Amino acid sequence: MSDRSLAGWAGEPDPFGGEDYDVLVVGAGFAGINALYNFRQQGLRTLLVEAGSGVGGTWFWNRYPGARVDVESLEYSYGFSDELQQEWEWSEKYSSQPEVLRYLEWVTDRLDLRADMRFHRRVTSLHLDETLMRWTATVSSTDSENPSRSARLSCRYVVLATGFLSSPNFPVIPGLESFTGDLVHTGAWPREGVQLAGRAIGVIGTAASGVQVIQETCALVKRLTVFQRSANWCLPLRNQTMAPEYQAFVKANYPEIRRLAQDSRGPGMVLMDGRIVPSESRRAMDLAPEERIADFEWRWNAGGVHMGRGFVDLVVDEDANDELRRFLEAKIREIVDDPEVAELLIPDHPPLTRRPPGESGYYRAFNRANVELVDIRSDPIAAVTPTGVRLRSGRHFDVEVLVCATGFDSGTGAALRIDIRGREGISLREYWADGARTHLGMMISRFPNMFLLNGPQSPGPHFSPPVLADFQSRHVGALIAAVDKAGAAAVEPHEDAQAEWVDHLNAVYARTLIPKTDSWWMGANIPGKPRQALAYGGGFPEYRRRCQAALEELSEYELI
Repeated sequence: MSDRSLAGWAGEPDPFGGEDYDVLVVGAGFAGINALYNFRQQGLRTLLVEAGSGVGGTWFWNRYPGARVDVESLEYSYGFSDELQQEWEWSEKYSSQPEVLRYLEWVTDRLDLRADMRFHRRVTSLHLDETLMRWTATVSSTDSENPSRSARLSCRYVVLATGFLSSPNFPVIPGLESFTGDLVHTGAWPREGVQLAGRAIGVIGTAASGVQVIQETCALVKRLTVFQRSANWCLPLRNQTMAPEYQAFVKANYPEIRRLAQDSRGPGMVLMDGRIVPSESRRAMDLAPEERIADFEWRWNAGGVHMGRGFVDLVVDEDANDELRRFLEAKIREIVDDPEVAELLIPDHPPLTRRPPGESGYYRAFNRANVELVDIRSDPIAAVTPTGVRLRSGRHFDVEVLVCATGFDSGTGAALRIDIRGREGISLREYWADGARTHLGMMISRFPNMFLLNGPQSPGPHFSPPVLADFQSRHVGALIAAVDKAGAAAVEPHEDAQAEWVDHLNAVYARTLIPKTDSWWMGANIPGKPRQALAYGGGFPEYRRRCQAALEELSEYELI
């Protein structure tokens, strides 16, 4: 391992300058870009490193056909600068991956951030020097032309902006490595793309990315075989070309819309029929059946996150949830022609207890003659062969392209890919062996001066990631300022404050139906992973209140 700087990588002149940094930001997605901007504004010497060749984070790696946002573009965007949100013009109500990526590239250039970014750089280790209270980062090249290059740099603070869903989870299937066709994962789609038109395709997985791939490609391929273990409740997205008058209305009312969105209990635009409205406060079971069904129908036709922003008892009351279940079951049976296929597409978990994919023709795809749904719960995959997929029953499906839409090691996966060692050399993997423990989803006891953005035990999965990233990076900046004001070298949360946060977020989920379902919200999609609440479901207003109280009193932190 070389101690020299990374001078000469990709022809760059001395990119690290051989100097130390105040802040190292890892990851160039929504959170990392925002953090770099905020820390530079604060006067902190900041460097951002990214394993990819450009900005984008999730929207850089997830280039699979059909990838798009399921929260409205006008909401799934930066709100910290009115100039940014007024200048950018969205072309679709729910933007596709290429447009989101163009947006992030534009923001990066508009804010002149590239000078402090380094691409093709993967952080492989972070070790704390307790004497100096500084982190040493080992950075390796991901550039295929310079695969062996590596170096170390020193920083006072580390900010892991690696996101909630950035560590692809490949299925463990015998013979997977023997497949001679094109094997791809939706979370690491080749930049050059994959030839799909006119070929036999197999898709393993029917969560969000699987749904998007299936509905996007079903009309292009010769044959599409969908291997489904667990069906998901899919809600219509209702995407459309962005109406100029709608975009103008939102931009004219951004202050109120952003405020209401942050004061509500979930993500999504607070708009109904062109009106700005507060969050729903009614209970489904307090209404007459015809009123309840009328509201379900309106939300189904409105599309997007509107169903998830419905009655307040849908995720806490089994009777209310059953009413929604019956409504959604009827919709699936109405859309899908084959009754047996329709029954396979009806999930066995309560609606809204797992992230519902936005669909734009997913259910209708199974009415096509070239699409087959294979139930691998009753007949599991036994092996992948050189030419396809073989089930336990012996049935074999020939495929030329095998798409693993099998999700991510959510929340903790990205951080645990790095060899992180804190006080007394304890590794993060060892510290989290029985489950993630954080303080407010942003810090970890025994790992001073290290922060997480949009990470585990934060509201990220239930809120707008761009908005949360800005709030959290400003909170981190304020903590750094408090450390400097106190003349301290470092900050970390007290273990009892951390334990109280973990108990609180688990208690919040326990009051809902969410723990009844195996989901990535619960870490249950990864075999052997501790089953626990990995997301905060108490709403952003309560999260904000707790963060602000902790910052004002500083009693939950130790200044070192």
